[in-house]
Amino acid sequence: MTRHMRTAFVAGATGYTGREVVRQLRQQGVRTIAHVRPGSRASGWADAFRRWGAEVAEVAWEPEALRGAIEVARPDAVFSLIGTTRARAKREALQEADIYDAVDYRLHAMLVDAVSATCPGARLVYLSSMGADASSRNPYLAARGRAERKLVESGLPWTIARPSFISGPDRDRPRRMERVSAVVADRLLGVAGIFGAAGLRERYRSIDNVALASALIAAALNPAFAGETLPGEALQRLAAGQA
Repeated sequence: MTRHMRTAFVAGATGYTGREVVRQLRQQGVRTIAHVRPGSRASGWADAFRRWGAEVAEVAWEPEALRGAIEVARPDAVFSLIGTTRARAKREALQEADIYDAVDYRLHAMLVDAVSATCPGARLVYLSSMGADASSRNPYLAARGRAERKLVESGLPWTIARPSFISGPDRDRPRRMERVSAVVADRLLGVAGIFGAAGLRERYRSIDNVALASALIAAALNPAFAGETLPGEALQRLAAGQA
């Protein structure tokens, strides 16, 4: 069973997964609001979003401004696709723990609060990560774990996606090494599948932005996935139309 999605708000729209979510939503005829931070290095995507028929909300990451944008949009689905990189931490001379806390947790928490205050019935789909755990010693996984907990405790309808590697031949240049790692991992997992570890292969193999966007949208449309955390293999099945 699926539900009709009238309006979607996409935070993190200029990212690798976010821009594909915007494209596919518009392809499906969903009114789509793409959030773009004013002055963002990736703000050039705003023109592409408009060409696709999406609306662009150029709004600062400030609580009042974000609440206002969501209140105007009145979405019935919100996608939290926010994240940062080690490269950005180095560029801005920040410790990894600090930038993951500032972006991966605090911006997501601000979004959750804004949706709770203005559209408490909207389903919030959060793109997390395999291994997310608030108690992890890894700063990235700890921030993701706290972000998950913030969403679950918010009272909003939610879905959490936990893919492994997100990769593809058109991945942004600063993440080329992730692409190499994903290719190597997929080959090793392919060998594991031959020797009977098919479940391991499905859980950990990489997923590209096209398949991941398809899975996230399918999850948002299906009431059965409200309150569910979806690991890699579930996302692969959704992307293939098998769930």
